[in-house]
Amino acid sequence: MIPENLTYYPDDRPGITRRRAGRGFSYRAPDGTRIEQAAERKRIEALAVPPAYTDVWISPRKRGHLQATGIDAATRKQYRYHPDWSAFRSALKFDDLPRFGLALPRIRAAIREGLEEEVGSRTFALSAVLGLIDRLSLRPGHPEYAETNGSFGATTLRSKHLVANDDGTELRFRAKGGVKVSEVLSDKRLARALHKLDDLPGAPLATWLDGETVRQITPDMVSAHLAEITGEEGLTPKTFRTWNGSVAAMEVALRDDEVTIKDMAEAAAERLNNTPTIARNSYIHPDVIGLADVSASERVSFGEAGTPARLRKAERAMLALLG
Repeated sequence: MIPENLTYYPDDRPGITRRRAGRGFSYRAPDGTRIEQAAERKRIEALAVPPAYTDVWISPRKRGHLQATGIDAATRKQYRYHPDWSAFRSALKFDDLPRFGLALPRIRAAIREGLEEEVGSRTFALSAVLGLIDRLSLRPGHPEYAETNGSFGATTLRSKHLVANDDGTELRFRAKGGVKVSEVLSDKRLARALHKLDDLPGAPLATWLDGETVRQITPDMVSAHLAEITGEEGLTPKTFRTWNGSVAAMEVALRDDEVTIKDMAEAAAERLNNTPTIARNSYIHPDVIGLADVSASERVSFGEAGTPARLRKAERAMLALLG
């Protein structure tokens, strides 16, 4: 699915290349000819692809959904999307939240049941990972990022990140962007599960035993497990962060005093270990943000929603708001 005003054009198709030329760059079309047109050069330069990026690919189509890619100094592939595509994808992300909220009791029940499975089973490890993503709003993580950038997520956490102290069980690690994360696990069942995983061979926590072989849980396994639990397409581990960011903002909106968008953004940022700007723009449903403009009595009324009973108050309120 793609908006009618855009063209799907990925970077495995012929694109414009960038070469150093004096103090700037020259650009060549897919057929090798040099791009001289001022309007086209202006479009390309407006993409603001950093000079340090290598293997730069630029879409020859100004309405292409993907406008540019490149490899940064940390060897990560970076993307520049058309603004209309970003807005479209963002809207789709928020559209998934009502379905996700209704599925959440099933997901949490499956997590609880999975943590009763035998330690070393695939289901036990997957349930622990989903529990971390739900409770702590962690990203799934990726082995490549763990190795090259030292950034970790739920599937790539290691034994050294698990700390037992007087406060209980704590996770300390660097997440995406080098953000330092320190989270105390209030869920004792999940904390016990992590310590049991820590007793298995190997440094990664999210592992399972395939006979004599120790295997690591991957993000794709987590996505497949979530789809199996919910029976829904389009709900991914990333949906948890959008949900949790919106719920954190909703908790603020349910207060019976004055509420600002800044208050909501700061609450979501704290929940997600992000900046308030990123939380506001990417993780809070627009309808929740809109509550800053309504009366306290109207906001508080959403907190009276009684179903689904197995959700928390702010979660029920958000489902009532989203209808």
